[in-house]
Amino acid sequence: MGNSLSKAELNALAVSYEVLGTRVELDLDFVKKYLVRGRADLTSDQEVVFFMNTCKMQGLNPLVQGDAYLIKYDKDAPAQMVVGKDAYLRRAFDHPDYLYKNDGITVQRGKDIVQKEGCCLYPGENLIGGWCRVHFMRNGNERSAFKEVAFSEYNKGQSNWKSKPATMINKVAISQCVRDAFPKDYEGLYSEEEMIASGAIPAETINSSCKEIDGGEEKEDEDPIITQEQRQFLFRTAKNAFGEQTNEILKKVISDLGYETTTDMPVSAYNAALEEIARIADEFSNEPEHDEETASPDEE
Repeated sequence: MGNSLSKAELNALAVSYEVLGTRVELDLDFVKKYLVRGRADLTSDQEVVFFMNTCKMQGLNPLVQGDAYLIKYDKDAPAQMVVGKDAYLRRAFDHPDYLYKNDGITVQRGKDIVQKEGCCLYPGENLIGGWCRVHFMRNGNERSAFKEVAFSEYNKGQSNWKSKPATMINKVAISQCVRDAFPKDYEGLYSEEEMIASGAIPAETINSSCKEIDGGEEKEDEDPIITQEQRQFLFRTAKNAFGEQTNEILKKVISDLGYETTTDMPVSAYNAALEEIARIADEFSNEPEHDEETASPDEE
């Protein structure tokens, strides 16, 4: 395609669709002007058309800052489509089969190799890699996907990897794990961290979209409301642990987290509730059993 397309031809190539009730309208000029990082003048019409139609088919809204965009620096290399972290994870959180995830980093402490949750690297720990386990339903059964990635394999010395190595390798593990859990939903889509680590895009193109808070950690903006499947899983987990006491204990757990019901419960509170249920269940299992041979007060 050349750059001398008529208005009718440009309109024919434009796409219009809805994402979560929001109308998204994209055309060649808009994408090149606002959604290409690097050299928009080197980006071909074919690459833009592919980008627009991929967004439509995958239900992505590039009008939201960082949800999806194109990167082009070299006229001899194809443009790279990148999906922002929030949009990438939202595909998993919104999936009807998604339950919850655990993730963290792998470190070496002396002679021990430890998988720990979170991304805080303590003094004396050597960063080995990142890991993630995604729990989901498949054919009525709970399943999980696990991914562990090596820091040495992905660290190319870019700025973000120097300043936030634990956070970056953890994100790569999460990105790969959600793709393993829901391969059809992530076909052809790659996160910012994966693209940077592979060398497909330079790290400096991402810096402008990063949200920082004190300590240099990236702020988590996305905390969606849990799905009906997750509510059912929460109740089933509690029922298996507490039986007839389920309603009483689960109500207290939810109340202690600041919620009256699970209707508006976000994923962060859902994960906290599951952890609290596991803690209480562990306490129950460690309680000493009553001595059956001890005589009751009524016995003579």
